[in-house]
Amino acid sequence: MMRMIPGQFRTCSRRELLRAGSLSWLGLGLSGVLRGQAQGSGSTTSRPIRGVILAFCPGGPSHLETFDPKPDAPLEIRGEFDTIATAIPGVRFGEHLPRLARAVERMTLVRSMRTTSPVHELAVHRLLGGVDEVPPGTGVAASRKDQPHLGAVLAATQAAPQGVPHAVILPTNLTFEGAVFPGQNAGFLGPRFDPWHILGDPTEAGFGPEALELPEGLSIDRLNRRRSLLKTVDEARQGLDRLANSTPMDEFRRQAIAIVTSRTCREAFDLEREDPRARDRYGRTLMGQGLLLGRRLVEAGVPLVQVNLGESNVWDTHEKNFERHRDILCPPFDLAVSALVEDLDARGLSDEVLVIVTGEFGRTPRIGQPIKGGAGAKPDGRDHWPSVFSSLAFGAGVGRGQVLGASDRLASFPTTESFTPADLGATILEALGIDPTIEIHDPLGRPLPINRGRPIPWS
Repeated sequence: MMRMIPGQFRTCSRRELLRAGSLSWLGLGLSGVLRGQAQGSGSTTSRPIRGVILAFCPGGPSHLETFDPKPDAPLEIRGEFDTIATAIPGVRFGEHLPRLARAVERMTLVRSMRTTSPVHELAVHRLLGGVDEVPPGTGVAASRKDQPHLGAVLAATQAAPQGVPHAVILPTNLTFEGAVFPGQNAGFLGPRFDPWHILGDPTEAGFGPEALELPEGLSIDRLNRRRSLLKTVDEARQGLDRLANSTPMDEFRRQAIAIVTSRTCREAFDLEREDPRARDRYGRTLMGQGLLLGRRLVEAGVPLVQVNLGESNVWDTHEKNFERHRDILCPPFDLAVSALVEDLDARGLSDEVLVIVTGEFGRTPRIGQPIKGGAGAKPDGRDHWPSVFSSLAFGAGVGRGQVLGASDRLASFPTTESFTPADLGATILEALGIDPTIEIHDPLGRPLPINRGRPIPWS
């Protein structure tokens, strides 16, 4: 069973690089990997919205217990739950999502998503990279051969926002038996474009900006003195840089310094600044406080925030499918996502922030049905099912109260036009002002298409 690890709250990518010296404070010993690995004519446009929140449900939620129940199917398909009416006439949800059933009038429901792998690691890699197939040679553990996370593509193609990272993933890390899932970093683009990966529990009282402190022994004053020294070194090197006709590599180090010393960034992470009533409305859970933090970060200027929504071994319900959905998964999910819908509307952000809620695949239509390539299912569980699943979207550019696509009477396959991780990736890239048709170059200079999908027609 896959796991989500909420370790000590930390900025994994940048802080570990700082500790290891890969972003040496004096710029010594930098690697020779060239900048500008993302190339193409008209590769970016001005970002038309404030940002995107990807509310990711790792493990694969059961569409039959959530957004695509089949009340008229046989018991071994429909399962134990009743269904409830929603604000969209004729559309029903699983009984344990009452708030989302009311809020769906502000959303688009997609019932014909599909992917190409029943394996968590491979399906997650596709979803987070926005592709339908991953580069040859990539596997089930993260490596620098992987397809870049969409946030890494953003970092490689657009100028850095002021005082905040391009992309943040929080509050957990996806692993299995100690191996980190691929698709969560910059892959072949290199570590300088990694999203900031924040691990921790935002429900804890000690959670806050102190978690963004610099590595041990490096105070803000000391950092500023080193930054002054860096400026002197840079000035001495400018002539050589011009002669070499190369762009200095120190920009990325400066960005890291600017972010970790940024008041904007530190305040955005400080949930103690939030109205306690808002925190209660989202729910004092990993899901609730994670989505609230996602809203705060996007509002502060982070273009892409991925919030992993999971409690107690996530949505991977090979056993106790109904018990886990009823008691552990649906209640905090229903509360948190519906709160985000209302919060964005109340703050006037519904036209500025795109939110996508999705897992990497669905669950088997038949209870207790194992599939080839899956991980099995107990008599009260559902195995992995890549052939069809459901997603939600709301906010900027998304039509309200509509349903895209449909599955068959057993929730087994799409009966209409289907949508894939590549389509979802194209949607996110376009929303962030990135042309999905551009090419990016791997470390060997080989051009690779950034995306082969088509943006989902929300309206």
